[in-house]
Amino acid sequence: MAISHYLGDGTIGEGIHIARGAVSQTSHINKFGFNNTVGTDFEILGVGSANFVYPTTAAVASVVSDDANDDDGDTGARTLSIQGLDGNYNEITETVTLNGTSAVTTTATFLRIFRARVETAGTSAGAEGIITVSVGGNEIARLDPVYDNQTLQAAYTVPAGKTAYLIRMQATSTKDNKSAMVGLFTRNPNTNSVFTVKQLIEVYRNSVVVDFPVPLEIPEKTDIELRGKNLDSGNVSIGGTFDLILMDD
Repeated sequence: MAISHYLGDGTIGEGIHIARGAVSQTSHINKFGFNNTVGTDFEILGVGSANFVYPTTAAVASVVSDDANDDDGDTGARTLSIQGLDGNYNEITETVTLNGTSAVTTTATFLRIFRARVETAGTSAGAEGIITVSVGGNEIARLDPVYDNQTLQAAYTVPAGKTAYLIRMQATSTKDNKSAMVGLFTRNPNTNSVFTVKQLIEVYRNSVVVDFPVPLEIPEKTDIELRGKNLDSGNVSIGGTFDLILMDD
């Protein structure tokens, strides 16, 4: 069925219907990230400040904090919810119980991880340390307590059996007196082994929004990232978001 059937005239009211689940076979994804140490090469807008090494096969995820208080029954984070895709690119979510500085592993195997957040915590009301989630020895997600209990990584992978339509992206640079560039990159492992750029935005101490009146169609299993780079010397802080409408194929 045509995408216009789902998106209608693009009004706020239409978006509310999608958010409520009132539009069949359709959902909304908002991804947002922040990186306060972006250098002069493109890197993902994520707290970890490094591009991902994506798993080639699904494996259990290892979760660990650098603070012993992030532990079941202690003052910090107690449980962490992990969202991603399994080896068949189907959506999965698992909640793990933390054990401080001792790593715990998931029961499910993950091919992609695109979000993690604290579900329960002690008297600190959240994480006290930096919590990392790794697959195959490579960090895929990082939660920093400075940013309040959720990963900040502008990355997503389209699940199997769905097509994503990019309707909006935004890039913001902070008051560093430096020019920066933000790019939207995609890669479909079925057809391409490298990321290619789809949109570039230059920012300088401001925020820029790009709307797509004709949404950009992104097929299943495609990896999507917002990456930034500093156009001057040193580092710059950059945030970014993108919005997708997901439709069942």
